[in-house]
Amino acid sequence: MRTLPLADPGTPDLRSAGRYLWWVGRGQLRTLLGGLLFGVVWMSGQALVPALLGRAIDTGVAGRNTSALVGWSLALLGVGLVQAAAGVLRHRFAVSNWLIATFRTQQLVSRQTALLGSSLPTQIPTGDVVSVTAADVFRVGGAFDVSARAAGAVVSFLVVAVILLRSSTFLGLVVLLGVPLLTLGVAPLLRPLKRRQTEQRRMVGQLTTLGADTVAGLRVLRGIGGEDTFLDRFRATSQQVRAAGVRVARVQALLDAAQVLLPGIFVVLVTWLGARLAVSGKLSVGQLVAFYGYAAFLVTPLRTATEAADKLTTAVVSASRVIAVLRVRPLLADPAAASGSMPVPATPADLVDPTSGLHVTAGSLVGVACAVPEESERLADRLGRYVDARQDGAGQSQ
Repeated sequence: MRTLPLADPGTPDLRSAGRYLWWVGRGQLRTLLGGLLFGVVWMSGQALVPALLGRAIDTGVAGRNTSALVGWSLALLGVGLVQAAAGVLRHRFAVSNWLIATFRTQQLVSRQTALLGSSLPTQIPTGDVVSVTAADVFRVGGAFDVSARAAGAVVSFLVVAVILLRSSTFLGLVVLLGVPLLTLGVAPLLRPLKRRQTEQRRMVGQLTTLGADTVAGLRVLRGIGGEDTFLDRFRATSQQVRAAGVRVARVQALLDAAQVLLPGIFVVLVTWLGARLAVSGKLSVGQLVAFYGYAAFLVTPLRTATEAADKLTTAVVSASRVIAVLRVRPLLADPAAASGSMPVPATPADLVDPTSGLHVTAGSLVGVACAVPEESERLADRLGRYVDARQDGAGQSQ
């Protein structure tokens, strides 16, 4: 198990959202592969159950062979036990993948925020940072959470297709061709969903920034009687965010409905075709039961595939917002080597600000009060090495 948060989140690839997600995935390759392995075993076990059940009916029940019935029943029990164990481990790895990706992204954003210091609001809206920290980092992790089930869905679909082809070439081809077509049927919804999610995330960031600015200047607003003006602005912006959320929800609702409707239609189709083949004598009773089981099972990989596409689209949007924050450079390129400052000492040393003349002895606790709030803010930036002390002092009266 990995200890969270990570000791070092690393240096991310910020060239694009896709490259960032790929970089995050490489950083947790072992847990990703573990999740993929157990996801495949878990869902493939489900795919084998209808085949074993059909064999038990044909050879055991219809063939009146008790030993065969017991043998196939034990095989069903074994597959069920393996599937249960794989399901537990798959879930464990999926949660680990989600947490590691989320914590890594959270640490990168927190480190960037600390590095930028008070220069952050001058380069990127504070609301964008808040929304990235509160929501987008978790959506990035969601793409890695669903990866195990997505791999299991693909492999189990191929397993079912092979079994169907061996039993009935016609039904096997229906599955092989029908499932990809149904999956592509939701593709037209993904592009408008991504576009509307991007717009909504941007507007949420603006609303958060407006709220933060209003609270920060509340004393001034009350002094000049401007509360109503800013309240009207916040109310109007909030309604715009609500409307954007409704637009996102409409597309999301259509996608969720498609996840139920399209697999349902496919189940009905496969069951109807299998029943016709059974009536004509081309399928046995056990094979018909198995085909119905396959049709019911295929709902799971189909819904998982559309869910994976949805979460990946959302993760790309969120990753774009994350890298927008991570790309911002501090006003002081190298805080450890600021112009006019001494190298960072290896042992505790006095803290000195050449601009104001402040000298704090190492190990002491000192409080500084300034008549002008802006002066104390600039002092904190210089002491924290967010700005160059010499450049800041050049424009400040002594």
